[in-house]
Amino acid sequence: MSATAIHSFQKTETSSLPPGESGPILPLLELAILQTHAQGAYVYRIDRDPIVVKLVAFAGPEPSGEGLNLPHEIAALHCNRKTPVVLRSSAASDWRFAGFPEFRGGRFDGVISVPLLDSAECVGLANFCRSGTASVSAGSLSFVLSLSVPLGALLVTADLLRQLQKANRDLADRKLLERAKGLVQAKLGWTEEQAYMSMRRMSRRCRTPLRDIARIVIESGPEPLLEAIEAHE
Repeated sequence: MSATAIHSFQKTETSSLPPGESGPILPLLELAILQTHAQGAYVYRIDRDPIVVKLVAFAGPEPSGEGLNLPHEIAALHCNRKTPVVLRSSAASDWRFAGFPEFRGGRFDGVISVPLLDSAECVGLANFCRSGTASVSAGSLSFVLSLSVPLGALLVTADLLRQLQKANRDLADRKLLERAKGLVQAKLGWTEEQAYMSMRRMSRRCRTPLRDIARIVIESGPEPLLEAIEAHE
């Protein structure tokens, strides 16, 4: 496997899996590459409202080009697909796959593209890519198709965990802000609204997240906040 490095694509809050969550997906991709003699495997998660199809994990050559979200028209085409697509050649020039980053530059010739299902809903898709035009054996095709539900379940589980982690972060930020507001009110005699608006203004002026402003108030007291406000007036 020296020629096929295993990677996970992990980036911002709204597009990729949280750190460590693509881990369970990668062994399945590596196994699929070994079983099918593919040269790359790429897993996409489908988010809805709005429709976004984003690369979340891959095994093989790193995708090229700018942006790992599919163009909207291509994303809309694949978001409800429930049947596999098998192309022995010319996948990079096929209008259904030309927008995928792994096909940019004509890197791969063939593809087995499998919708990933959970409770009969398409939650993602996986592209198993091949260089050259060798035929796909029945056994290889059967194995890849069998990954539809397991990979779909992993995507849903990861997404639920991502939402839970975000909810926990939001709750922690809210508690931090409430504590900071209380300190400002107690020491400066301001109303709750005045305390909140002052921290919000400083957050915007300094281009600093509000939670960081609240943390500074808690650790250093409200005086630095008051001095910063007076300096900007």
